[in-house]
Amino acid sequence: MPNEDISSKHPNPLAVFSDFDGTISHPDTLNFLAESFGGKEFRREMGKKIARGEVSLRDGILEELAVIRGSFEEIMAYLKPRVEIDPGFAPFARWCEEKNIPLTVLSGGMKEVIEQLLEPLGLKNLKLLANRLVIREGRWSLEFLDDTHWGHDKGVSIHKAHAAGYRTVFLGDGLSDRGAAENADLVFTKGSLAKFCDSLGIPHQPFTSFTEVQAYLANLISQGFD
Repeated sequence: MPNEDISSKHPNPLAVFSDFDGTISHPDTLNFLAESFGGKEFRREMGKKIARGEVSLRDGILEELAVIRGSFEEIMAYLKPRVEIDPGFAPFARWCEEKNIPLTVLSGGMKEVIEQLLEPLGLKNLKLLANRLVIREGRWSLEFLDDTHWGHDKGVSIHKAHAAGYRTVFLGDGLSDRGAAENADLVFTKGSLAKFCDSLGIPHQPFTSFTEVQAYLANLISQGFD
């Protein structure tokens, strides 16, 4: 559970950060495409290698992208009907805007894919930090945001928000979210991130929908959290 006394310790404004794949969207878009084009066994073995540390997340992502074949338009036409965005996300984003709470999506995935999937929601003030998709001669790859083994160290954004005087809220589900979870003031978890937080004694709140997160934060704000 999140620290209940956090409001008394941190009198500064909130900033919310969320992972995309597996947190806002279901399924994880990269995992889904890797399995669709490379097969279930390929995706399963790659996941195991990354988990065991035999392959960095950065290199694992590149190997998964390498099996995708098709133009951006073709892949998006295939992907869009098969990906669901949490129905509570758009209302949550608009609630954050009403409360003047900055909301940023942090992803180790493909920026252009995420933009396309979120575009129908019409969220004008949502910030997105993700790796840029590169397609050359039909081959898919990424230009990563940084040189870390993650390809995008999400913890950096948390540190910057702290330096600017914000209390940070992070929502995530997997391996790439660990750095952010270790540094955020308040953590909401899905999937394997919950087990990671438990293993390190990081207080966290499991959730299934952004509707739950909105209600939780609204309650904290009503108690003087803002």
